Amino acid sequence: MSVAFDTLGATKRLRDAGLEERAAEAIVELVQSTAQFPDISGLATKADTATKADLANMATKADLAELAHATRMDTQALKADLAVAKHQILAELNDKLRFQGLALMGGMTAIVGLATAIIKLGS
Repeated sequence: MSVAFDTLGATKRLRDAGLEERAAEAIVELVQSTAQFPDISGLATKADTATKADLANMATKADLAELAHATRMDTQALKADLAVAKHQILAELNDKLRFQGLALMGGMTAIVGLATAIIKLGS
């Protein structure tokens, strides 16, 4: 962006104010060179760079798909572990029920045998 600047008029005003011609010309050249600095309005601000960083940290569709796949795999592994645990618990329960059933039958056999012996002794 360039600004129109009347160098001759500025030099004349500085001379009229009491500056020597060389000093007035130096000041005018300095002002003119600062007016010709490049346009920096298109440069990124701190807010722009922060927004860009936020966008870079956002999850992409590929990230979400990878997370969904990993979650499905973890869920399948948990289901398999639960199935194994269920079968182990059922097998242990079955063994305990079988043992209790046999113990109950043995106790009943002993009671029937004892009752039979008492009846035979009493007759």
